[in-house]
Amino acid sequence: MAGFVLLSILAFLGARYGTDRARLGAGLLLLGGALGAFAWWGAGRFGMREPSAVLRRLVWHVDRARAERALRALTFVREGARGDGTSDELARLHVSRVVAALPAAQVVERAKKSASRLRRLALAGWVAALLVGGTRLWSVLEGADVLVARQGTAPVPMRWLDEVDLASRPPEYLHEGERSGLQWMSLLLPYGSTITVQGVPQHAGRRLFLTDGITEVPFVEDGAGAVVARWPLKDTTTLHVVARFGDVVIPQSDPLLLDSLPDLAPVVRLEGAPRTLRVADEQQGTVPLRYEATDDHGLREVHLVLRSGTREERRVLSRLDGEQTTDKGGYVLKLRDPFVRASHVPVEVTVEAKDNDPLTGPKWGASAAIVLVPPDVGEPEARRLDALRRVRDALVDALAWRIATPPPQDAKARAGFVDEEGKRAEFDEALATETLSQTYAGVRVPPRLRSMVLAQEQKTRKAVDAEARGAMPAGHAEVVRATERFVLVVDAMVRGMGMKDAREAAKLLADAADDLALGAAQRRAEGVGLGAGVGLGAGSGVGSGAGSRVGRGRLGLGSPATVRMDAATLVLGGGGQALLRLGALGRDLGEIVDADLSRVRRARDSEDWFHAELAARDLATRLHQPDPSFGPRGGRPGRAGGESGGAQREAGDEAAPPDEVERAFEESARDLEQLAQDHAGQLAKMEHAIADATSQKELEDLKQEAHEHAEAIREAARDLPSVGFGSDSWTSKGAAARELAERMARALDDAQTEDAVQSGRSAIGSLDEAKKMLGEAGWYEDPAGKATGRVERTRRKLEAEEQWAEQAVAERHKRAAERARGELEQGGAEEGKLADRARDVARQAGERGSLPDHAISSIEEAERAARRASDALRAGDADKGLEAQREAQRGLEAASGDLQGDDDERDEGGEGRSGMRDGSGVGPGRDPLKLDPSVDRADEFRRRALRGGAATGPLKDAWRRYVEGLLR
Repeated sequence: MAGFVLLSILAFLGARYGTDRARLGAGLLLLGGALGAFAWWGAGRFGMREPSAVLRRLVWHVDRARAERALRALTFVREGARGDGTSDELARLHVSRVVAALPAAQVVERAKKSASRLRRLALAGWVAALLVGGTRLWSVLEGADVLVARQGTAPVPMRWLDEVDLASRPPEYLHEGERSGLQWMSLLLPYGSTITVQGVPQHAGRRLFLTDGITEVPFVEDGAGAVVARWPLKDTTTLHVVARFGDVVIPQSDPLLLDSLPDLAPVVRLEGAPRTLRVADEQQGTVPLRYEATDDHGLREVHLVLRSGTREERRVLSRLDGEQTTDKGGYVLKLRDPFVRASHVPVEVTVEAKDNDPLTGPKWGASAAIVLVPPDVGEPEARRLDALRRVRDALVDALAWRIATPPPQDAKARAGFVDEEGKRAEFDEALATETLSQTYAGVRVPPRLRSMVLAQEQKTRKAVDAEARGAMPAGHAEVVRATERFVLVVDAMVRGMGMKDAREAAKLLADAADDLALGAAQRRAEGVGLGAGVGLGAGSGVGSGAGSRVGRGRLGLGSPATVRMDAATLVLGGGGQALLRLGALGRDLGEIVDADLSRVRRARDSEDWFHAELAARDLATRLHQPDPSFGPRGGRPGRAGGESGGAQREAGDEAAPPDEVERAFEESARDLEQLAQDHAGQLAKMEHAIADATSQKELEDLKQEAHEHAEAIREAARDLPSVGFGSDSWTSKGAAARELAERMARALDDAQTEDAVQSGRSAIGSLDEAKKMLGEAGWYEDPAGKATGRVERTRRKLEAEEQWAEQAVAERHKRAAERARGELEQGGAEEGKLADRARDVARQAGERGSLPDHAISSIEEAERAARRASDALRAGDADKGLEAQREAQRGLEAASGDLQGDDDERDEGGEGRSGMRDGSGVGPGRDPLKLDPSVDRADEFRRRALRGGAATGPLKDAWRRYVEGLLR
């Protein structure tokens, strides 16, 4: 037993090495020891049962001769051993005498000596086992645990650490503090947290690890007698403290359960989504989009995403600092947007937000979609043309009544006649105004044409009013002439727009015809007869509007080539029906589309893909050249399109040279534009004259003095927050005021006092808003009133510096004006000439009725401002002169803008989309694909914003401060 125990202890200690070889050796050693012990015990217990065995083990080594004699004697008592008839009694007597003659005393003495030696050996074995096992008892237990391990893990847990301290540090981007003193149990922690486990090891010399069963992090000494390990949390897991012995680990009894709280994707809500809008049914021309994006930790960007088939376009709505968890805003998507216009399949509009997760990478969250179902090609233009035709018909009816109904002579009947004239004029005016202001599936009447119609409408109304006040026959004749001109203008618009719209729609349909031909070619290459598919064509009743949409909903069956052909057929069918409403050219091309689609349909029905492709390519070629099938084309003899059958011509449908009204409008618009350009040059000339009149010494002195004030501004702005925490917090306005103050200081360093004054005013305005927000928030935002005090102190200092800058500007301009007196007088004379030109343009436009009244009014206001500028410049008052010049320039630009429309209307591609933001400033929703990458987009938008809205008249400075605040 002592030997077996000692052998087992040595085997367990060898098993601690944990390798497969060590564990196998230990197991074999234990097995050998067990077998040896069993053999020893068996030999002692069962080996002495036979007398012969007793003689050999005990007597043989003492007296060999007697032992051999006794062994021979024993043979006589065996059955069958005697053959001479000797009796059993005699044999037993002989054996007894032989055994009695054995040296028993010598045998016992020798056995005692052997037993003594074995006892001493056993005692030594027990002493060795106690020494080895007692001094390394824990190692023996470890070895026993390692020996019986399965799959690298010991079955019996052990405790390795005492005084365990558990702490957690969230990821840096969460900006949360470290949490210490946590309990060793189940914890819910953010993804990416660092878990720190610190403790005192119970047994020295063990290699301790923190593991989840796959990854191991070693414990290292901290220099104070403890060990520490740091675990980066990723997925939900269970951690164990383990001691490693070769390939085997012994875990600690109590595990640590960690639930990982992942950084979720942002949640985006789009107001009104999900829903479906038909572009053709929308009368406003815009789709207002309001969104709210939230994230559990922080947002980086918010995008507007437009998807149509395989096309996708992303537009940045907001860029954030990654700290703000909520963003609200809006966007006005125009139905004339290039992406929407170029799509003939539904457009999915979503808002997507990106979070600030730096660990697993930014995640995007998307809102539900608003689906825009685009109209058929040419459908919006056809609706617009139908509306203009209604205006023309109403004007023709009014003209017919006025020609056929002379003014009565009787006073009572004349009153009724005048009343009827007024009602008809009001009806025509209301119909024209509604038609011009309405949006037709995203398109409107071009602004220049609106101005022409408005001018004729106002001229007709003036004639009707003059008829009611003056001589009836002469006044009535003037009303008839004004109505005739009105009818001619609208009729010319109908003819010209019908021709233009038909050409544009035909070019769009040509692309669909190319796609139809490509689908037929692919279908022919497949070489498999799959039938005619859906088989829709012009002859299958596909029209515009809802009927066409029903057909589009059935797409998606059959092979890709068949689906491509079906989609192209539907687009061509709806577009062909819309073409029929776009004048003579539209009817010509629409009949061609109908005829060629019938050819394609017949070829598809007979699975003749070659002729289907041929007919589609013929149609595409014809639509790429959208000229009349008969008659002159571009000044050259036209070719006959036999496939169209020849469209019947209607009077007034062909393009005609500009008439007298159009020529007068173009002439007035050209004169106004040239006048605005010349006046802008004169304004720049006066500004340069004032700037050049300042001496270099004055600039150096001003820079030196301004530098001191700039440092005072920087010192005053240090109390303001550098970063705003949310757009609805006073800190956002405070941060904006600080940046504007720093901009003011930089402008003073460069002696740009005018810019410094403007930045100072904007900074003071931002501080006023911050103070107002603090007052509304009350004790919750500023319980001790310290923030309000900081804002008030900074405002007083900035206001004093802004007043000094204003005074410096006034003094510098005064000295410069004295030096540039001659140039100012000359500039005043030239400004007077420009005022005379403005008077002439306004008078001629009023006499001919070529411009609308509001444009004429803006020109007249510009004329008055130019005369004030002329008088001030001649008197040497540069400030008043320049201010009046700028006012005159704004008036001229306003008049020109009335004729051109706003940026969005001038750009039919929709570049001028406007964005809305709630609480976080103005967000420009421009198309990045349409902008020159060399242009600073922020500065470009800033200039557009400052030019728009109320940036005219005496409210200019207030408007600039307001826009500067929004831009910040």
